[in-house]
Amino acid sequence: MYQESLDFKQHIHLLGVSYLCKFLDRVGFTIQEVNTDPDHHFQLLAKTNNKAFLIAVRTDYYPDIGTIDSATQEQLIRESERLNSIPHFAGLTATPIDTNDIEVDGLNEGRGYKFTFYGMTVVR
Repeated sequence: MYQESLDFKQHIHLLGVSYLCKFLDRVGFTIQEVNTDPDHHFQLLAKTNNKAFLIAVRTDYYPDIGTIDSATQEQLIRESERLNSIPHFAGLTATPIDTNDIEVDGLNEGRGYKFTFYGMTVVR
C-alpha cells in the first residue's frame, strides 16, 4: 500500500521512465544514462544516428498528461548545450487497466497501467 501520494506519483513516474526506455530501445535508440529522480531536469540521455537526445520524462495519472515547467525547460536546455545534445520533452499518461481492484484513499492497489506516449517534442 502506498503511504503517501508522493510515493504513488514517484511509482507512476518510474513506470513511465521504464516504459519510455523500452520504447526507445525498440525503435533503435541506445540509452546512455537514466535518472529516475522525478524532480531532476532530465531522465534519459539517449543516442541514435550519431545524435544525442537529453529527454525530460513526465508521467501523470489519467486523465492528465505529464508536463514540464519553464524553469525545468531552461535547465534542460543548458544541460543539453553542455552535453552537445538535443533537449526533448516526453509527456505520458498512466491509465489503470484492471477495473476489479479496490480503490483505497484514491490509490489503486495492485493495478496494472497502460501508458499513452504523446511523442517527444524539442524544447526551445
